[in-house]
Amino acid sequence: MSYDDTRSRKLPASAGIDWFLQGLKAARMAPISMLGVVLFYLLVMGGLSSLPLAGTVIAAFFMPFGTVFVARSTRDVLAGKMPTYSVFKELWNTMSVRRSLVRIGVVYSFVLIAVEAVYGFMAADEISRWVITDNRLDWESVRANFPWDATIASLVIYLPGVVSVWFAPMLAAQNGMPPGKALFYSFFGCLRNFVPVIVLVLVMGAVIMLAATAVVGVAVSLSSETLASWLTIPLVFFAAVVMYASYWPMYRDLFGDVD
Repeated sequence: MSYDDTRSRKLPASAGIDWFLQGLKAARMAPISMLGVVLFYLLVMGGLSSLPLAGTVIAAFFMPFGTVFVARSTRDVLAGKMPTYSVFKELWNTMSVRRSLVRIGVVYSFVLIAVEAVYGFMAADEISRWVITDNRLDWESVRANFPWDATIASLVIYLPGVVSVWFAPMLAAQNGMPPGKALFYSFFGCLRNFVPVIVLVLVMGAVIMLAATAVVGVAVSLSSETLASWLTIPLVFFAAVVMYASYWPMYRDLFGDVD
């Protein structure tokens, strides 16, 4: 399969800043609704992942449906509408979309299983040398025996897998692409726009660091650790909402209204 440039756009670095601003706009327009959407996604993913034996696989199957839910919810909020959970019913009842999303979930589950297997196998020796004293992990032993090889090998598998499934759910649900094609265009669409994605990550990181510094500064000036905790919690939630809300603008600018 050759890549068709007309199926996606190549955007400038400044697009990353616009994605952040659009995510911030969605969070400001409907903070409670967007928080509910993001928390629902995170809680379901976390709850499914914690299930014994097949938890990771089950969570991977939910991921494509949840991704479309978050994206469409953000789209609705930016259009001045309320997000609705009926998205799940619509996706499930549309047979072609359901099959595509399930198959994308299969690919994602294989990625996660492979990452866990490689990391567990390669990191076993280093982790066995970590020391626990008085029920507390000795961080010096962790630093001395950190499994760098296992971490790098896992990233080599994980990053291409994540890039492949990043836009695949939306390409299947919105653009009607079959799963293989959706994975293909997601992968190369992300590669073509690597620079604005990095800009988005850097902007998010810088804003979070500045906000965290301000929180710490206020807490230190008032000598209150409790206040720091209370201020940190909403900061974390707000950062999560902005991060997830930036997904729809990314998809829209890269693939939206492209035949």
